[in-house]
Amino acid sequence: MRRILLYVILLAACLACEKEVEIDYHSSESLYVAEVQLTPDWVTARVTRTRGVMASPVDNNFVTNAKVTIRMEGDPWADTLRHRGRGRYTLTYLADEGKEYIAEVIIDGHHYTSRSTMRGAPRFKSFEFVWQEVLTEKMLFADLRLEDIPDENNYYFMHLYRNGVGYRWAVMSDRENPGAELQQLFSCTTKREMDKGTASDLLFDGDQMQMEIRSIDRSAYDYLDSLQLTNNTGTNPIPNFTDGLLGYFSAYQAEVVDRVFYVDSIR
Repeated sequence: MRRILLYVILLAACLACEKEVEIDYHSSESLYVAEVQLTPDWVTARVTRTRGVMASPVDNNFVTNAKVTIRMEGDPWADTLRHRGRGRYTLTYLADEGKEYIAEVIIDGHHYTSRSTMRGAPRFKSFEFVWQEVLTEKMLFADLRLEDIPDENNYYFMHLYRNGVGYRWAVMSDRENPGAELQQLFSCTTKREMDKGTASDLLFDGDQMQMEIRSIDRSAYDYLDSLQLTNNTGTNPIPNFTDGLLGYFSAYQAEVVDRVFYVDSIR
């Protein structure tokens, strides 16, 4: 009995012990990221560095010493963007539809380039909110319709904003439905969640909704389409810049549509 009692005491002592576990986060090399966007009137770039797992959210990851240039294919002269602070570079620039442009980012002597072709403007048809039955749920969707440009491959990037903050985004191509009306549905929430009023992504009467539709080229589409899949595949997006620079360059024309959200107006 004495031996059994001793075992019980030792076991209780072991169970009561708490060991502090230290997680070894392997530090990884910080990488550069550049997002360069060209419209018919201006070009803007944002250059940053990736943060490590243990980095503080207040750590400054803006790259302020980059040189960002833009030029049209065949033009030997490039125009340099001006740094405006916090890793943002801009330049007033006139770009032409159908022309290919080359963006170059130079950081610490390393040169990174990407090419993009300015496509025709998207042809907007309609944008509204609708209810649809999905299995046993009544779902709220933002329903966007575009008129496709016939006899060519077209690619689109669509970004839905709520009160000036990004809410949903998607990319779409006409490869499976060329020349016909194109539809993109953005899932918002369920009727059940709307009635409960507790979900963080609910829409409320008076919300200012803005849909930006960009007509992009194939290289930008491939990057953004693969970016959508990264959470499921665990892989990196398809490279858009040379030599391992993260991010992308996109020349595009855009259409912007504004709506004010009201529940009673949903059909």
